[in-house]
Amino acid sequence: MKQTQPAPSAQDALAAAREALRRGSWQEARGLLEAIPDLEHNAAALEAYATSCWWLEDVPAMFDARERAFRIYRDQGDDVAAARMASALGMDYADFREELAVANGWFQRAESLLQGLDPCPEHAWLHLNRGVTALVLEGNLERARRHQERALDLAQQLDIFDLRMLALTLDGLILVRQGKVSEGMRRMDEATAAAISGEMTDLSAVGNACCAVIYACESVADYERAAQWCERAKEFSRRWGLASLFAICRSYYATVLIWRGEWTEAEKELTASAAELEPTRPATALEALAKLGELRRRQGRHADAEELFRRAEAHPMSLLGKAALAIDRNDPSSALDLVRRFLRRITSEDQAEHVFALELAVRARLQKGDTEGARRDLAEASAIAETVGTHCLMASAHLSKGLLALAEGDLEYAKDRFEDAVDLFLATGNEFDAGRARLDLARTLSRLGRPEAALEQATLARDAFQRLGASHHALLAAGAVTGGGRPILEASGQRFPGLTPRESEVLWLLAAGKTNQEIADDLVLSIRTVERHISTIYEKIDAHGKAARAAATAFALGHRQSSSDTQKAYV
Repeated sequence: MKQTQPAPSAQDALAAAREALRRGSWQEARGLLEAIPDLEHNAAALEAYATSCWWLEDVPAMFDARERAFRIYRDQGDDVAAARMASALGMDYADFREELAVANGWFQRAESLLQGLDPCPEHAWLHLNRGVTALVLEGNLERARRHQERALDLAQQLDIFDLRMLALTLDGLILVRQGKVSEGMRRMDEATAAAISGEMTDLSAVGNACCAVIYACESVADYERAAQWCERAKEFSRRWGLASLFAICRSYYATVLIWRGEWTEAEKELTASAAELEPTRPATALEALAKLGELRRRQGRHADAEELFRRAEAHPMSLLGKAALAIDRNDPSSALDLVRRFLRRITSEDQAEHVFALELAVRARLQKGDTEGARRDLAEASAIAETVGTHCLMASAHLSKGLLALAEGDLEYAKDRFEDAVDLFLATGNEFDAGRARLDLARTLSRLGRPEAALEQATLARDAFQRLGASHHALLAAGAVTGGGRPILEASGQRFPGLTPRESEVLWLLAAGKTNQEIADDLVLSIRTVERHISTIYEKIDAHGKAARAAATAFALGHRQSSSDTQKAYV
């Protein structure tokens, strides 16, 4: 007769589950714990069960298990363990639900339970959790610094390496937010190297260190550093099977992919991130949607971008995306309103967001002819870019300087700034923004009487946009002009239904974002002739009022011919 193996004891099952958690085998650990007959009354098993649920993104089960474990530990008089659960619950309410009042209640509960006890790891974890919450969700650098310093003191006193590295990570984050970027990044580089080399043993601590450095890189647009750590984080996640960890980090990683023109991969990461995080981290899911909207905008899929920005309206990044769309559609007033609203919703420590928003403000003000306002925004953006010092922000500042100089007629200075912007964008692998700068450089070179150099830059921009799949900006590049006022081949061949060849040419340049005076200069016409052509175009395509120019741009985009068709038309 076959004998059945006796069921493992609760103690043995818990030991096996803890070993599975140490290896990152979350589902295995959960199965072992669910087999414990008296799980609902076993605080230690419930604590381990909550950890497996955290990694498996089963948030309701995680909250339930931790709260049950807290109550049992309290009933047993184990204040240290109860404080550990309370501190973890505080971080969970802050992280998953952004319920700061509830989070602070749990943090305060943990502090009360630990009061008067000898220093222990739970003290250090509580200070770390409170410091991260104060920094990331409240923007309170002073409070974050107090908790970070206390956490570091305790980690050193208790000689716990993982806690020391996390305290170092938080120190780096605070320094970055204070504008001490190089110093802060050095601290986080050290902690992250320790995380992925195996020196750190707690996988949650490893994950926090990796995500923190990528988050910090995004906050100051240090995409070169972010790209390096993203690859290491992905490798680590694959090795340990930490799909849920990279679901959080992948939104940051997607920013790097968008910047580098790896748009297919970026779309995959953002789509997966939004889907996976919507049930558990809705704020992060909204950020992923807003970034996907920005990707669609760059691709020229404006209707799709608008819909994504609408769905992500609660996230500030959607405002910046809508402002960029307004710039693309020659609606500077709406763009400025959106930029101002965006700047009111972010903190002064969000350096990269400020610079990118102010670049849009400069463009919008120059479209309106407000050079003084553009100069003020440029001064603010330049000061931040110089303090932070990353290539991306310096490139953005150079681009804005070139735009203002071009508007004021200082063509040589504008040329130099656009060239600097192109070089810095390319140094970070960003062909899209380098292409934008090339278009402005081509316009400047044309005005300087250097048609061949202008054509070269416009052609390079066009080729880059076509390679990336950026249809709207490819149209702008095709509409760029060389000397003598003749559009390059693809632009001159465009014919729009119901319009004469000259009206088609005017519409093309209008859609390319040129002012009436610039169109007149490019086509060697009087300003009144151009205005007459534009009025006729509006009448023929039924465009009226303040939105007429945006409607004309949309008409041109919707009726443009393919490259092969335009070549045939030109011949």
